[in-house]
Amino acid sequence: MLIARMYTKFLFIKRFTLLLLFCVAAYLKAQIVVLKSEDGSGIQPDSFIAYSSMGLIRTFSVSENRIVLEKDIRRIRVAARNHYTLDTLLKQDLMPGQQIELTLQVKAVFMDEFIISTDKNPSRLSRSSVSVSLLKPYLINNKITSDISTALDQMPGVTVSDGQVNIRNGSGWSYGAGSRVMVTLDELPMISPDAGQVQFGFLPVENLASVEVVKSAGSVLYGSSALNGVVNLRSAEPEQRANARVTGFAGFYDFPRRDSLRWNPNRRGVHGTNGYWSQRIGNTGITAQWNALYDQGYRKNEYNHRARMGVRVKHTSARVKGLNYGANTGVQQSNSGSFLLWESYAQGYETFDSGFNYNKGFRLHIDPFAEWKREKVTHKLQARYLALENDATANNAGSDQSNGSSLLYAEYRLNRAFQHLNLTFGAAGMLAETHSPLFGGKQTAENRAAFFQTEYKHGRLQLSGGGRYEMYAINDAVYTKPVFRAGVNYAVGRATFLRASAGQGFRFPSMAELFVTTSVGPLTVYSNPGLRPESGSNAELGLKQGYKIGGFRGFADLSIFQMTLTDMMEFSFGSWDPNTGLGLGFKSINVGTGKVNGFEFETMGEGKLGNTRWQLLGGYTYTMPRVVNPDFVYARDSAGLLLNFVNTRNDTNNLMKYRFRHLIRADNNQWKINAQVTNLFNREYVGRPCDLRPPRSFQLQAVWTLR
Repeated sequence: MLIARMYTKFLFIKRFTLLLLFCVAAYLKAQIVVLKSEDGSGIQPDSFIAYSSMGLIRTFSVSENRIVLEKDIRRIRVAARNHYTLDTLLKQDLMPGQQIELTLQVKAVFMDEFIISTDKNPSRLSRSSVSVSLLKPYLINNKITSDISTALDQMPGVTVSDGQVNIRNGSGWSYGAGSRVMVTLDELPMISPDAGQVQFGFLPVENLASVEVVKSAGSVLYGSSALNGVVNLRSAEPEQRANARVTGFAGFYDFPRRDSLRWNPNRRGVHGTNGYWSQRIGNTGITAQWNALYDQGYRKNEYNHRARMGVRVKHTSARVKGLNYGANTGVQQSNSGSFLLWESYAQGYETFDSGFNYNKGFRLHIDPFAEWKREKVTHKLQARYLALENDATANNAGSDQSNGSSLLYAEYRLNRAFQHLNLTFGAAGMLAETHSPLFGGKQTAENRAAFFQTEYKHGRLQLSGGGRYEMYAINDAVYTKPVFRAGVNYAVGRATFLRASAGQGFRFPSMAELFVTTSVGPLTVYSNPGLRPESGSNAELGLKQGYKIGGFRGFADLSIFQMTLTDMMEFSFGSWDPNTGLGLGFKSINVGTGKVNGFEFETMGEGKLGNTRWQLLGGYTYTMPRVVNPDFVYARDSAGLLLNFVNTRNDTNNLMKYRFRHLIRADNNQWKINAQVTNLFNREYVGRPCDLRPPRSFQLQAVWTLR
């Protein structure tokens, strides 16, 4: 028995020793890649690819600042947040177990970012021929918001007024009908087919790679509604490991200063959550995301309760090299109360004549896509089905405000690369319909367009140009428009870029501006079937300069610009009922020509100063938005009054309405935890007539992240 126990113990020691020797040998044969950064920060690899003499290495382990791989590494490339290595070939005489050190370069933050919006092909921000502002994910995540419009308000030269985007004062107020700025999600329009209204509450905020704002006419590539620029939201791509983020926030609206504004004895609350999960599993990337908001509102009869969820799937074909395809979907349910005009200045948070609307809304989009990248040719096909339904009830007897609309949009692009030349050709088509008593029944719209874009690159010089021809039909009315653009970018130095551009834009009238008739209390919004399209041009000269201060890197950008808007469509107040000669209300009409001159300074950057990491976005925009001919009579109302710019305002200057001459933006982030106070001094201000904006509010946000 004793001999048997001794033999068993001997076998255990032998096996353990052999296992230990095997592990040590395996470790000695493995190669350890130690990662370092130029700025001394820690490196957590997001992705890497490594090859041995036998091919791709599939066995590895990853930790911070270290990758352990099989022996015989010959080639490796590593990428991490704001860091990268080139495709590195290693020496042939490396010893087994030899430690390899790789120093990852810090990206020239923002200057070398790839953007899509300007050319609908990946291009560097520094080489753009027009002004482009970039909103990075950390600026969205650190802002307490469930609506991308709140995040856009951080960007230099950009304001959002009553749901309308305004870039460098190119737009005013239009009561949610018609937008001079095209807003897209992954390059596809996210504007309602009936009113041309941006669907801000339906756009994702929780998992974006970036938000790109093109501050120039973008109609050549994006068509109607890109007259004043383009806002493109880019979805983030899943990584090899799982990523997840959950955000919860809560807060309340404070009491306003004046007692007459306190329509409710209790403070009104707001809370919500958003989050996402994403991972690349094999050849398939999957993202699931959600957003929910419960906002009691600060005005009487106004509130916003909504919930949205979406799934994005992208598959890389294993059989056809360079082929990617998939779909992006989203669905939302909402319940809200709307506010148009105040009762009076004394009762600014109560609706005029107690007029209000309650709405139950449904939103759906389905976006299939396919892209085939070959050596020098890329084919891309994208489509979007967008459906909107609003079950609206009003306190106005006999007023049915319910409406629904749907849109089917498709676009094909072919890109061909040559040695110094890059050519893009494309075609787009759209079918839309709306049904509502507001529009006098069913209305239909159709759009067809062909466009091209060309880029020439040689040394420091980069030239670009393009054109578009578009046909737009609403019922029996047909509009056509050709537009062109051109630009140049010259690299003066390693981090100094000079640019100039000129472009044309246009916007066709929306169905709402042409056909809608509705009322709120005694006020009415009138249709205008004779409304003409508006057009414009944009010219710009700019200089972008990169800089480095210690470990902090960024760029400064200075530009001067001029916009001209012809046959501007704006909602105008007057008497518009031809039967009674009264009928006070609003109507969209062509009001003549406007011109906006100005300049803008912007700076963005991030990095370490001392032991603290800083992120910066800021800028100043000055504009002079003037009417070219203030005495031009653009309409006669039903009471016989001749309307021009002079007699429809209460001061003597000829500045265009609902615009800011000075706009300062600043966001300097240092912390991960976010507490937010809006309207700190509880001031009273309006964004349009009879629209008193929120009192002071307090919100606190908590974030959980998995990486």
